[in-house]
Amino acid sequence: MRNTDQGERTLGEAKRRAAARKLEYATVDQRLRRLGIDTAQFGFYDQPAFLAEERSNGEFLDQYAIWVKSRPRTAEYDERAREIVPRLAEFLAELFERENMHRSCVHASSMMQRILDRLGVWSFGLKGSMIMEVEFENLWRGQCMCDTPDFAGAELGHAWVVAPPFEIVDPTIRLQNPPGDAMNTYTPSIVAVENTSLTRPTIDDVVGAELRASYAQREGRIDMQLHHRLVPQLKEFSRNFPSREVRIEELKLRYVPAGVRISDVVLEEINGAGDRLTGAQVWNDYIAPAFSEHIVLGEN
Repeated sequence: MRNTDQGERTLGEAKRRAAARKLEYATVDQRLRRLGIDTAQFGFYDQPAFLAEERSNGEFLDQYAIWVKSRPRTAEYDERAREIVPRLAEFLAELFERENMHRSCVHASSMMQRILDRLGVWSFGLKGSMIMEVEFENLWRGQCMCDTPDFAGAELGHAWVVAPPFEIVDPTIRLQNPPGDAMNTYTPSIVAVENTSLTRPTIDDVVGAELRASYAQREGRIDMQLHHRLVPQLKEFSRNFPSREVRIEELKLRYVPAGVRISDVVLEEINGAGDRLTGAQVWNDYIAPAFSEHIVLGEN
């Protein structure tokens, strides 16, 4: 009898979550449409009405991400996303590794989102921290959003993609550590997972060791809530975009988002000022030929 009761509670909770998502989607979609935004078009974050609202509201981009993650999906759509998303992530991982573009999570994730628009898969980007840990080997690597930068202007932390039904898509996971790093033995080529566990971010997840030590020395104490002081929006942001934990064999990964990230330039202009792969090259020379059967341009 207990198992039956538990099953009924689980089913009831699933129905409540589905109803909450449906209401959330309807509320956000109505708000966007009232502003003159056509949510039927992929990449509607580029529409003039959206950009105008974003200029006056720095958190408005979150509405796009909430719309995407709460958007009702059909089984046919999910099947198509499952066919395209991991394949594209693997393709970008191999391409960036071949071009020796290590630590290029921002470029890869930015390109991936805009490529997915053209392939008819809804997505958005997140930025924050990513932690890799293999406990029995005592291995720990952190891409913390708050840290001492290696050079002036360095972009800290990590960037990844959410493309429902995938909760985390990380095409550069194996490019985050240098060649020969012991962690590479346990690191997959990509991360593309649908079902993850929720976790609560700790100071170690968010603030790098050197910066933590600097604050402790300056203040004469260790503040275990330092991450909330340095990233004051973290707790509120987590309500819509919680931290997630993934286990891939011996490797434990924690992704701690602190903001939505979508490139403010079109695909062709991403890394346009760089000396390696640009968005134009990635699309024209690699993606368009390899994924020609999936290109939908602006169709929904």
